[in-house]
Amino acid sequence: EKAPAVVLVHGSGGVYKAELDFWPKQFNAAGIAVFTLDMFGPRGVQSTAEDQSQVPFAADAADAFAALKLLATHPRIDARRIAVMGFSRGGIAALRTSVEKIIAAQKLPDGLRYAAVIPTYAGACAGIFRLAVKPGVFSKAPILFIHGDADDYTPIGPCQDYADKIGKAGTPVEFAVIEGAHHKFDSDDLRRYTVRGAARTRPECPLETDIDTSYVYDRTTGTRLQGPAFAAALKGCGAVGATVEGSNRARDKAAQAAVAFLKKTFAN
Repeated sequence: EKAPAVVLVHGSGGVYKAELDFWPKQFNAAGIAVFTLDMFGPRGVQSTAEDQSQVPFAADAADAFAALKLLATHPRIDARRIAVMGFSRGGIAALRTSVEKIIAAQKLPDGLRYAAVIPTYAGACAGIFRLAVKPGVFSKAPILFIHGDADDYTPIGPCQDYADKIGKAGTPVEFAVIEGAHHKFDSDDLRRYTVRGAARTRPECPLETDIDTSYVYDRTTGTRLQGPAFAAALKGCGAVGATVEGSNRARDKAAQAAVAFLKKTFAN
């Protein structure tokens, strides 16, 4: 019998130890193969935390789809049961793989697509990468958001709101809140660090983008933003500095949620 698989997509710090050790062990124990993607190393980049423009965000999504295409050809992998789990910046790529317009643009063979999506302390819940949610924007592949409620890098509030809207538009959505967990809670390093140069989006940022027109709107008022109004809104959305902290308790809880979600999804 062919095995299901999950593709792991790293965040701004590049591939880290948990993606090569902790997460593969959790999924492998459940009979799920793991493919860890490195978007930065082959491009000569170590980290994008202080300058996200070093690697285009579109490259992350393109690499995630390339991994799906490659895995689908593997004789021991079930092409209809491949999930994607993205961390922080990688969560943006994971969410993009569930957007119908982006899936269609890939021209994947035989209707190939990801069977499930797990954005983990994901970006793009606020700011211009957030999409205006309407029926048909997101695919029907189930989504599990995993997020710490002490995260000050990608705060939980906008992700809960986004998840709620995506769910109401017709995608099966679940949300696992990890109490007391900070950003990068799955790190092996249990000390708390302040990343002073970390560029982040303020949780109250009202921007969202219509995938059909590429117009940017203020989601609180419905107003289309352009010219100086857009520039001012964009400037007001940016902030610098955040904390990260690993927690064995938090990552164990997250792993239980992720494994249970995939087992359930892959069984259907």
